[in-house]
Amino acid sequence: MVSLVASILSPQNWSPSVLLLAATVAIFAVVRLSKRADFHSGAKWTDRGVPILGSLPFYTRRGEFLREGKERSANGHFNFFFGPYPIVAISGEAARSAYFTTRGLDLSAGFKKLFSAGPDVDSLLGRNMATYFVTLFKRLTGKDHLATCLPYLNKDAHDTLSAIDTSVPMDPFVILHDLICKMTHRTVGCHDVAEDAELRAKTMKYYDMLDTSSAFSIMFPWLPTPTKMYKLWGGGKLHMLFLNLIQERRRTGRRAEDTMQILMDKGESDMVTAAFIIGALFAGLINTAIQAAWIICYLAYDPIWYAKVQAEVDAAVAKHRISEHQTPADVLQTLSIDAWESEFPSLDLGVQDSIRLNLMGASMRQNISGKDIVLGDTGVIIPKNAFAVYSISDVHMDETVYKNPGRWDPSRYLSNRGEDKKKQHGYVGWGSGLHPCHCENGTLCFYGHICGNVQL
Repeated sequence: MVSLVASILSPQNWSPSVLLLAATVAIFAVVRLSKRADFHSGAKWTDRGVPILGSLPFYTRRGEFLREGKERSANGHFNFFFGPYPIVAISGEAARSAYFTTRGLDLSAGFKKLFSAGPDVDSLLGRNMATYFVTLFKRLTGKDHLATCLPYLNKDAHDTLSAIDTSVPMDPFVILHDLICKMTHRTVGCHDVAEDAELRAKTMKYYDMLDTSSAFSIMFPWLPTPTKMYKLWGGGKLHMLFLNLIQERRRTGRRAEDTMQILMDKGESDMVTAAFIIGALFAGLINTAIQAAWIICYLAYDPIWYAKVQAEVDAAVAKHRISEHQTPADVLQTLSIDAWESEFPSLDLGVQDSIRLNLMGASMRQNISGKDIVLGDTGVIIPKNAFAVYSISDVHMDETVYKNPGRWDPSRYLSNRGEDKKKQHGYVGWGSGLHPCHCENGTLCFYGHICGNVQL
């Protein structure tokens, strides 16, 4: 037995016959493991990918991969595997309509297994947090809570923007990223981080660690890949940061008018409070900052819409000014939530088209119904436990829906054009169907578990 083990552990001494046997076993294992049973979805084409790993371009160049697959398929739908996951990529109005309105296609399961980036608070707490997140997140993005936060948001905006050196060009993606970080902490986080530049830098560093993924970590989540370890380290550091802040408040009796305090007063455990803040902050930190920065860029290159927005700001200042000594900034800081939501319609339209242009990922859902799901009258089938993927550019960049789709044009949503109403679910930037945006103002609704929005 000892000699046999020694022989196995010394492949350089293997005889040709043993080498041939080892090669045969290896080849058989690869072929056996990589052989997949075809699944019948009604799609006219299947991308075979590579053994075991499947279609790697779904991770490396997702948009192009989905577009090319659609073009290669006779009916616009195609099948592929990503690691162990069978996926049906769909396209077109009929399939899209059924996809967004069919029960059993679960957003949370699809996001969790195929997206991977972001915090996994369910694993952290050993419980499903999705329902709890939805309920509490809706409350924290409602008018009552935002009205409480508004003085802090006004101060953050004034302090950040008044400090800009207007004699040199500024990078809105840097300036607004930090500002949105402050504002997100004001609404769904804690004031301690919003008011401390060092703590903000730490949280952003840890969120960057969480916002990483790799093809292998998605395909084989049980493997301790470097990416998996990196994410766990970032998540652990972030969790400890918030736990320390919570415990410091409990120890000193210090209070603050923020979400952390709301959860503490509600009687939630420190673990649940920290986990909710981590998940909720991820909702607003990434996409909200990007969209805010893009609006500034678009307005800088479009004098017509810049003038429209400026006119609305001037009108609001004139309407709400109560003293000639008030500066425009002073007046804007007195506006109510209702005024902010109703008196800047051009900005609202601009945000809508910015999302259409820049939220170009894919919506991903898993069939958890326990049976095959047929998408409406399309003939497309999503097998039990399989995944359905829909590329957002299929509709957002559809020339039959949007004129010059690559151009930022807020007027396309005006009542006399209504391009987004031309087809069913013609705009899915705020979610759609069974998973529309839950919050009243939409500005923070960018987290797949919560609002049904798409993932990159």
